[in-house]
Amino acid sequence: MTEEGAVLPIADLGSLPEGAAGHHAEVALCADTPWRSACRTPETVGDFAAVVADYADRLWGAGVRPGAVVALVKANHLDIQAIQCAAVRIGALPALLSVRMEPADLVHCLRELDRPYLLTDAEGAEALRPWQESLGGVVTRVLALTPDTGLPGAVPLDEPAAHEVTRRPGSEPMLITHSSGTTGTPKLLVHTVDSLFAHVAPQMGVVRSLDYSGISAKCLSFVHVRSSTGILTALNTGVPFLGLASPDLPSVRTALLRHRPQTLEAQPNMFLRWEPLAHETPNPLATVERYISSFDAIHPRTLRTLLGASEHPNPAFIQAYGQTETGPVTVLMTSRADLAEPGRLDSRDVGAPFPGMEVRVVDGTGAPLPAGIPGHIEVRTPARAEAMIGRPPLPGRDTWWPMRDLGVLRADGHVELYDREVDRVPGVSSTLRAEDVLLDELPELAEVVIVAVDGTATAVAATADGKPVDEDRWRRARESAGLPPDTGVTYRSWEEFPVTGTLKVRRGRLLSGGAGE
Repeated sequence: MTEEGAVLPIADLGSLPEGAAGHHAEVALCADTPWRSACRTPETVGDFAAVVADYADRLWGAGVRPGAVVALVKANHLDIQAIQCAAVRIGALPALLSVRMEPADLVHCLRELDRPYLLTDAEGAEALRPWQESLGGVVTRVLALTPDTGLPGAVPLDEPAAHEVTRRPGSEPMLITHSSGTTGTPKLLVHTVDSLFAHVAPQMGVVRSLDYSGISAKCLSFVHVRSSTGILTALNTGVPFLGLASPDLPSVRTALLRHRPQTLEAQPNMFLRWEPLAHETPNPLATVERYISSFDAIHPRTLRTLLGASEHPNPAFIQAYGQTETGPVTVLMTSRADLAEPGRLDSRDVGAPFPGMEVRVVDGTGAPLPAGIPGHIEVRTPARAEAMIGRPPLPGRDTWWPMRDLGVLRADGHVELYDREVDRVPGVSSTLRAEDVLLDELPELAEVVIVAVDGTATAVAATADGKPVDEDRWRRARESAGLPPDTGVTYRSWEEFPVTGTLKVRRGRLLSGGAGE
C-alpha cells in the first residue's frame, strides 16, 4: 500500500481493496447507477472493500475454488471491478467478457476458457440467449447475479460461506481480458500481477505529478484492462473515483452535474458524442480540469470543444497510445494554452513513451527506419500481456511487439499515428488525418469513417440532424482532406455503426450492416 513517500504500487487485485480500506476508507468510490447484486451500495473505499469480501464469500459458497476460471458476462457497471477483485481474492482467475460481443464470439471465448464458471445477469443472459441450450456443454456452472436471468440450470449467487484468501506470485496469471475485436474475434489476454504492475506504475506517476483531490469520473467498458488498472491506481493513491455505466448523453449529463468531477476519462468516440454537452447551460463540463483517453487518438475538433467547455483556467487533455496487449505506451498532454501553437493539432501526435517503454518504426522487412519515415510501429514494454489463450506462446518481453499500426517516430521522440495496417485505403495517406479534417470542416458531422470499397475510398458519415451534407460543402471538405476526387459518401445514423464494447468502429464490417459487438 502506498503511504507518504512510498513509490511502488500494489498490483494484486485480491488484496488491495482491503489494504486500501485500512489507509483511506472514507475516500469516495462509487457508481452513478445502482449496484443490483451487491450487499450494499458502495460510496467509499471502505464500502467497496466490504462488497468485494461479500462477493468472495458468495463465490466460495457457490463452490468456486483456487484455480477455477470465472467468466463474467453482465451489464456494464463498476460492480464488474468488485467481482473481479473478489474472484482474485479467493485464488480464482476472472475472465471479463463484454456483453456487447456478438453471441457467437461470446460462446467462442467461453469455449477457449475450457469450462469456466459463468457469472451473469439479465443482460448477459439475453446476450447468450441464442446459445442457451448448449451452455451446459461449455461451462461448468451458470451462476446468476440477479434472479431474472432465465438461463437453464442457473444457480443464484446468494449462499455465502466464509472464504479463504489466496495470494499469487507476481508471475502467475491474475486476470483475463480481451482485445476489442475491431478486426475480428476478440483475443483473450492473460495478465499477471507483474504485468499489471507495469501498467499501473506509469499511471501512478502521472497521478502523483498532478492535483487529483477532486472526483475522477470514468466512463469505460468495465471489462477492459484499462478499468482494472484504473481501479488499481485509485485504490493505491486514494483518488476519489466515480464509475459511469452508460455513455448516453442524458445519464452522463445527470452524473456530471451531480458529482462535478475534476477529471473525466472516456473512450474517444464517447467524447465525440458528448460534444453537445459543451454548449449546454448549466454546463456539465465546467469543473473538468483534465480529460483522459487511453484508447485511440482524439479528434482535434473534439479536443478543442472539450477544452473550451471547461471553466478551469488552463484545462488539459491527456491521451495515451497503446492496446490491450501492451497497456499504455506513449502519453501526450495538451493544454488550452497549447492550442495557440501553430500546427499543434495538425497531426495524430500521440506523445512520447513512458519511462521504461520503447517505440520504434520499421519497414516491411523489420528493419528500423530513421525518424520521420513512415512505417510499422513496434514497442517493447514490461506491461505486455503474459499470454493469449488458444494461441502459441508469446515471445519474451524483450522482443519487439508489432502494434499493427502505421506511423512515424519523430526526431523529438513523439509518435504520429497514421492508420491501422488493415484499414489502409488506396490513394489516402492517412484515413485518420482525413477524418480529422472532415470533422473540422463540417461541424454537422457526428462521425465519419473512411473505408475502401472495391479499392475506392468511401466515406461513411452520420450527421447530427440526420440530413446529408450540402454537396458543394462536401466537395470542398473532401479536397481539404486530400481525398481522391471519386471519394463517395454514404449516410447512416450513429446507431447503425458497428462498434465494439469500447465504441471503436468496426471498419471492416461498416458497409455490411449490423450494430456489432
